[in-house]
Amino acid sequence: MIVTKKTWVALVILVIAVSGVGIYVFSSLQQQTMENLQVLILDVQVQSVGLTTAKLNIKLNAYNPNMITITVDRVIYSLYGNNISLGNGMITEKVNLPPRTVSNISSIFEFSYSGAIQALWHSIISGEKIEWKVNGTAYVDTPLGALKIPFSSNISK
Repeated sequence: MIVTKKTWVALVILVIAVSGVGIYVFSSLQQQTMENLQVLILDVQVQSVGLTTAKLNIKLNAYNPNMITITVDRVIYSLYGNNISLGNGMITEKVNLPPRTVSNISSIFEFSYSGAIQALWHSIISGEKIEWKVNGTAYVDTPLGALKIPFSSNISK
């Protein structure tokens, strides 16, 4: 059997097409699986207070309901106290989440008093609970690129 140039070209095109479809299907399935990752705010504690800034320890709870281990590469989030933006934070430490487990992730969040103290002053003086809210994105690196998983959660404390 003689293989012609046209046969080779057709075979190469077929392999490329099948590979492309396979990568697309794998990527779509992976995206659907990772979207189930759940991130909730668990706690906010004052770590230190300075003359112009304060540091908070933000504790997040990440749940992986999937059947595979996933690695959260980084988390970028915004923190709100009583619906007033306190700024943005980032967690750069990689976290491996085994299947069907919950892991706690901590972040030190530093903010200046300038606008934040007005937002929280009444609650601090009156002893009322502060409504903490975190909006963010968890990034999960895969062989086909990073998946962005948005999350939003709040807690009264």
